[in-house]
Amino acid sequence: MHTGRNKLSAVGFLLIAIATFISKCTAPLDKEHAFPYDLSEPAEKYVLQRKITEVSGLSLVSRSEVALVQDEDGILFFFNLDEGKVTNKVVFAGKGDYEDLRVMGDTGYVLRSDGTLFQLMNLSHASSGIGKTIIKTGLTSKNNTEGLCYDRRRQALLIACKNDPGEHSTGEKEKAIYSYNPHTRVLSDTPVVRIRIHDVEKLAYGMGQNIVQKYMRFYRKTKQSTFQPSGLSMNPVTGDLYVISSVGNLLVVVDSTSKVKHAIRLPRKIFKQPEGIDFDPSGNLYVSNEGRSGKGNVLKFPFMKEE
Repeated sequence: MHTGRNKLSAVGFLLIAIATFISKCTAPLDKEHAFPYDLSEPAEKYVLQRKITEVSGLSLVSRSEVALVQDEDGILFFFNLDEGKVTNKVVFAGKGDYEDLRVMGDTGYVLRSDGTLFQLMNLSHASSGIGKTIIKTGLTSKNNTEGLCYDRRRQALLIACKNDPGEHSTGEKEKAIYSYNPHTRVLSDTPVVRIRIHDVEKLAYGMGQNIVQKYMRFYRKTKQSTFQPSGLSMNPVTGDLYVISSVGNLLVVVDSTSKVKHAIRLPRKIFKQPEGIDFDPSGNLYVSNEGRSGKGNVLKFPFMKEE
C-alpha cells in the first residue's frame, strides 16, 4: 500500500548520501582566514555538578573562575576551574528561562528569553547583599533572546535573537543581533549584526547543502533553521564575533561587517549541547555544554597563533 512512499524515501536517502559526499568534497576552504582553534579535542574538560546540568551560559570571571547560569533557576553559580566545583552562588530571581550572562568586574547581566535583563551589582561582596535592576530591553519572547556578550568597541551589550529578527529584517532568512547600551539603557533601532542563513549553510555544508536541506525539510516537514544562536562572545585577539548554535551544532564566526568568515560543524561526541561561549584575555576559547542525560561541562580550547 505504501510502495510509492517507500520508493520516495529510498530515493530521498540516496540523494542525501550523494549530496553529503559532494558536500564533503566541495566544502569551501577559507585559506585567507585560518581558523585558530582545534575543536577535535579540548585541552581541558571541566565536569559540572548535577545542580547545573542544564547550564545555558557562561562568563569568564578570571583565569580560574567562570560564572554560570542554567535554564530554569534564577541562580548565578561561580565555578572554580582549578578546584572543579561551585564555590559560591547568588540567587537573583525565581523560576524562569535564563539563557546567558556576562560578568564585568563587580557587575553582571543575565539575559532571560523574553528580552529582560537582570543587572546584578556588588557581586564581589555578594554575602553582604547584591543590588538588582530589572531592565526591559524592548525585545520580547517572540525574538527568543538567547545570546549575550559585551562589545568593547561599541561599549554595549550584544543580544542575539534565536527566532524572530524583528520588524527591521531585510526579508532574507537571517539571524539578528542588537546592541544595548547599559549606560543610556537604549536598544539599537536596527540589528548591528545580521547573519544570513544562506552564508552559514554554504560554509558549513558546502555546495551539496541545497539538495540536502531542501529534501530534508520536505521529508521531515519542518521549516526549522539549521542555525539558531544560543550564545556569543567577542574574541579579544581577533576582534571577531563568535556565535554558537546548539541547533545544528554550529560555531559561526563573523567580522565587524557581518561577513561570515567561518561556519564550523561541531562534533557531537565532544559538544553534546553547546549553549555558552567566552574567551580569556589570551584568546583561549571556553564552551559550556548542557548535560542532557549526563553531567554538563565546560571545555577549553587554546588559541593557536599563526606562524
